Amino acid sequence: MWLALDGYNVIAEMTGEALGMLDLEAERAELNQLLVQYRKLSKNRLAVVYDGGRSVSGEPRNYSESGVKITFSTSGRSADQVLIRMAHQYGSGLTIVTSDREVARESEKNGAIVLESGEFVQRLLLALNSDEESGEEESVDKNRRHLTRKKGNPNRLSKKERRRNQRLQSM
Repeated sequence: MWLALDGYNVIAEMTGEALGMLDLEAERAELNQLLVQYRKLSKNRLAVVYDGGRSVSGEPRNYSESGVKITFSTSGRSADQVLIRMAHQYGSGLTIVTSDREVARESEKNGAIVLESGEFVQRLLLALNSDEESGEEESVDKNRRHLTRKKGNPNRLSKKERRRNQRLQSM
């Protein structure tokens, strides 16, 4: 599976603070290291995209760190636009991690699975903690109830939710 992350959304979710209050260079380095550790555990392909306007001028725009592709958007483009373009290009082979509704909607139109940043952070920390502790895994709630009235088996998830859950179980 290929995961593409909106880096600053994930950082904001992990810290719980506004990005303007953080040392972005240090936070990016910390997130990149966590993703490298996660990559070793999960064997998923990872790409993290940051807004180029906030990058340090000395950093290259695209590089790879232990199998994690790190990209800064070019000037005039946002990380959101890069993620939407990736969803257009790779479609159902991609899982987008973002908190942005517009990116989520456009990605889903192209068949990509969308994972909220908060849910990804929980999975990331769970995977890293379980590796450190002894391989214990906590189960993630897989059954989601819909509020709309539907015909058919009320206990069966929609096709979209079943496909999403199947993809997320392979993480």
